[in-house]
Amino acid sequence: MELSQLRYFITVAELGNMSKAAETLFVSQPNLSTSISRLEEEVGVPLFDRRRGKITLNQNGALLLKSVKRAVSILDAGVQAVREQNSGQDAVLTLACMVDDTDLLGSFVLANPAINLVQTRADLPAITALLEHGDVDLALTVLPPPSEEVAYERVYSCHFVLLMSQDHPLAGESFITRRQLAGQRLAIDGSRLSRETFYAAESSKFGLTPIIDYDVRHLDLLLSLVESNRCISIVPSVKYKELYLQGRHRSVVCREFAEGSPEAYWGIAHNKRFPLNEQGRRFRAFVRDYFARIDAEYAAQCGEEA
Repeated sequence: MELSQLRYFITVAELGNMSKAAETLFVSQPNLSTSISRLEEEVGVPLFDRRRGKITLNQNGALLLKSVKRAVSILDAGVQAVREQNSGQDAVLTLACMVDDTDLLGSFVLANPAINLVQTRADLPAITALLEHGDVDLALTVLPPPSEEVAYERVYSCHFVLLMSQDHPLAGESFITRRQLAGQRLAIDGSRLSRETFYAAESSKFGLTPIIDYDVRHLDLLLSLVESNRCISIVPSVKYKELYLQGRHRSVVCREFAEGSPEAYWGIAHNKRFPLNEQGRRFRAFVRDYFARIDAEYAAQCGEEA
């Protein structure tokens, strides 16, 4: 009986869908099905009822699931303990990120040279699985992972703004209304802003459904699209402030929504079984301080230029 089988078993049991479990675990569905079948052979009885494409735990599976979760939890706790006492080497922080915050992570590494940061990018379902399995110390997300095993703490928020080329016809406006955006080519960072959720929110509040032409996951790509005047980009205001402080804002302008803007959030998530270690606590504090510093420096520079 392999540890991967037990983790697969837990995920299939919790999701109740082999296809979704395979996507979450980043394995093919045939391999996942084979692994579950071998586990049932080793146990000696079926663990799931399979009907019309659905897979649900039977009484045998429900009984085994309790023991498997305890066993995996004990093992994960042991791994965490080993990491904690590994003081003879550089401290390691394993981090999963839902969004592209390269500047923040780079600043953290420079400010904490004794911490070896191991970072991976993933969407929310994958991040949730990584946290539940104890495969990362913590995650930087925009939404709470949908799991009772995961603790989530919001550490920063700001409003979204509109970035456009200085040559765009709307660049002369101080504030942009939803009706002015109608028919405009828009771009979003899909890791921060769900296209479907944004559509629904805008339609319910303002009676207008925006048109999203570009859904990308990297700020530099968004910026290049805006600079070439191919679209207007919707970004968190703090990301524009970063560009401004770096002197990379010269060819673009930032405009506010006239009727109120959506909110952007950053949060820290970790498995409840594993309290944040020293590196994790340091990272959480750094994120708060980093965004507060960006806000303060931007306000100071804008005040000086005014």
